[in-house]
Amino acid sequence: MKKIEAVVLASREKNILDALQRLGIGGLTVTPGKGRGKGPRDVQPGLGRYIERYNDVLTFFIVVEDSKVDKVVSAITEASHTGNLGDGKIFISTIDDVIDITTKQKGEAYI
Repeated sequence: MKKIEAVVLASREKNILDALQRLGIGGLTVTPGKGRGKGPRDVQPGLGRYIERYNDVLTFFIVVEDSKVDKVVSAITEASHTGNLGDGKIFISTIDDVIDITTKQKGEAYI
């Protein structure tokens, strides 16, 4: 199992949720926050560049079977891409186990 954490612009929420729904991904957690990258962004074409103090972002937290990682990452990447600096980042890590609190059952079937 893998945990996918995608930190993306809040304005892309609907696009991402729609893309994940098309893949049949139902279980996820979305957390609002503020963030920023390292580089400057264009204010408007021809008007210069600036570094935003913070951007409104969302962190999508999703755990999936290993076989679904590439499809989920691709869906999030396509749905969140604007072509501008600051579209976000995706982090992937390994999950050793999952425990369903309601049933107290363990394993991949409970993600």
